[in-house]
Amino acid sequence: MDKKNWAKELFRPENKKARINLFTAFLVGVLLLLMSHIFIEPTQQQQPEKQIEQRNNNIEESSIERELEKRLESVFSNMEGVGQVKVMVTVKNTKASVLAKEERKEYSLSEEGEKKTQAQKEEHTVVMSEDNRGVRTPYIVQETMPEIEGIVIVAQGGDDARIAQMLSEASQALFNVPAHKVAVLKMK
Repeated sequence: MDKKNWAKELFRPENKKARINLFTAFLVGVLLLLMSHIFIEPTQQQQPEKQIEQRNNNIEESSIERELEKRLESVFSNMEGVGQVKVMVTVKNTKASVLAKEERKEYSLSEEGEKKTQAQKEEHTVVMSEDNRGVRTPYIVQETMPEIEGIVIVAQGGDDARIAQMLSEASQALFNVPAHKVAVLKMK
C-alpha cells in the first residue's frame, strides 16, 4: 500500500471496522493516561515523610557551604588588620528535619486454655498542619544544621599571629569546632 493512500484506504466504506478499532484504541490510550494521573501519583497526605526527605536532599551541601563562606568572608573582612579574605567551609552532612509523629498503641489480652497472652499493636502517623489555602504539610519538630567538618581562612593579615588567633577563635565560637579543624593562612 502506498504511503499517501493509506488514509484514503482507511476511509473507504468497506474499512468501517478498522476505523472503529483505531478510534477505540485511541480512546483507551487517552483513558489510561488520565487514570494514571489520578490513581498512580501519591497525594501529599499519603507521602509526607518522603516529600520532606526529598526536599531536604534537594538542599545541596555546596549551597550551604557557599552561604557560610560568604557570611564569614563578610564578617572577617571587616575586622581590623585582616584585609582581603577568602574562606572555605566543609560540612559533614546535610540539613535534616525531625517530624512530629503521633503514636497510638493498642493492647489486647486473650486466654487460650490455661495460657494468657498479651498482644500489642502500634501505629505511628505523621502530624500534619494545614495553612489557610488548605495545603497540608508535615509538622517539623526540629531541624538540625549540617556539622562543620573544617574551616580554612586565607587572609592578607594571616601571617600576623594576633590576627590568625582572632580569626581562629571567631570561627571556633561561631561553629563550635575545635581549634585543630580551623586553619588560618596568609594570602599571597
